[in-house]
This record gives sequence, C-alpha cells and structure tokens, in this order.
Amino acid sequence: MCYSAEASFGSGALLLGAGAWCARTAARKSAWFWPFAVVPVLFGVQQCTEGFVWLGIHGEKPLLVEVSSRIYLLFAIAFWPFWYSFAAWKMEVDPRKKSFLGFWMGMSLIWVLAYLMAIRGDAGVPIACESGHSVRYNYSDSGGLWKTGISKWISRVVYLVTAIVPVLVMTHRKLLLGPAVGASVTALAAALYYDHAFTSVWCLWSALVSALIARSVWLAPAKAEDLYLKESKFRATGALCGSV
Repeated sequence: MCYSAEASFGSGALLLGAGAWCARTAARKSAWFWPFAVVPVLFGVQQCTEGFVWLGIHGEKPLLVEVSSRIYLLFAIAFWPFWYSFAAWKMEVDPRKKSFLGFWMGMSLIWVLAYLMAIRGDAGVPIACESGHSVRYNYSDSGGLWKTGISKWISRVVYLVTAIVPVLVMTHRKLLLGPAVGASVTALAAALYYDHAFTSVWCLWSALVSALIARSVWLAPAKAEDLYLKESKFRATGALCGSV
C-alpha cells in the first residue's frame, strides 16, 4: 500500500529511528533481547528498498525495479519466517522449547525456495508494477504456483503460521503478544482488502506494527533466565499445591 517512494522512504526512516532506540535500549538493559530489538531496523531497510522499487517504476528503470524487488522479496518471503524462528531459538532458555524451535527454524528455510521461485516469476511478466496506488509483486501476489483462490489463501496462512508459531511457543511470548496479534490482524485485513498487492500492503502494516517492540524492549527483564526461573517456580508451586 505504500502510495509513493516518499511514503516508503518516510516509513523506513521512522522505523530506522525507532529501531535504533530499541537496539540501543536493549544493549543497555536487556542484551539477550537483541534479535527482536533489531526487527524495526530491518523493517526500515525493507521499506526503504521498496522506495527504490517505486523510483524504478515511475522512472521507467526496469533494472532498478528488478534489483530492488529482488532485495525486497528476499525480506518479505524468505527472511522473516527464518528470522522470527532464529530469534525465538536464540532467546529461549527452556531446553525442550529450544530443541523444538531449532527444528522449526530448519523448516522455515522452505521459504527460501518460495523466494527463488518468486524472483524467477512468470515468463514475460515484470517482477513488480504499480496497481491501485500500490506495488504489486506479480508472481507472489498472484499466488505463485497456487493461483486459485483457496490455494493462495492456504499459502498465506502457512506463511503466517511459520512466522508466528515460534513467538507463541517461546518462554517470553507475553512480551511479544502485541506485535504477534497485530501482524495476524493486518495479514487478514491486507488479504481481504488489498489482495492485488498483498505482499506490499501487509509488509508495510507489519513494519508499522513492529514499532510495538519498543514496549517489549522496555519491559524485558535484564536476563532471559529471570522470567524462565519465575515461571518454573510458579509451576513447581502449583504442582506442589495440587499434590496436597
């Protein structure tokens, strides 16, 4: 939905600023939280990349469109499912959950294949174009190999599940429920109202939602083990009370 290069660069600049604060604050008080603290920065880079896609489209520079779109889609399709899995795995202190998250991280790499197919695209069709005041990434927004309505929805649900499950499984999930719910709601809204440019619209909205991570950084404990030990103690107390 970014209406112009200015909107893309502007949102990117705001996210880079918010991300810089998150990264600096996490480094000072909760260094273990860095994988999520840098998310707004990464979204900011992604949004600036789409700014160059717009410049290429309006300036009729197909090479700029091609290169910028490839970088943008690398973020949108392949990077985010892996990064959220990696971040959850990196921050996890529960050995059982860490093993599961490591497995999930490996599974998330399947989206690299989806990315490679997206940048190859359909023969004779440009990788990106303007459609309804938004950028349409032709292959991914058409559903790729799954161009029928229901199949396209299924692929989007699978993507969302791949990205969200690690956040919901990790011990510190309460810190990130706001961004996770926001990403889910914006995915549904983008699919319903901007199906023709789903990738661009959802990424923009998710990028703005990522600013909520600032609250998560502020609330994060000094050590990852603090919350884990607190929950372990609570479960042990509950089990003891149940046995009485």
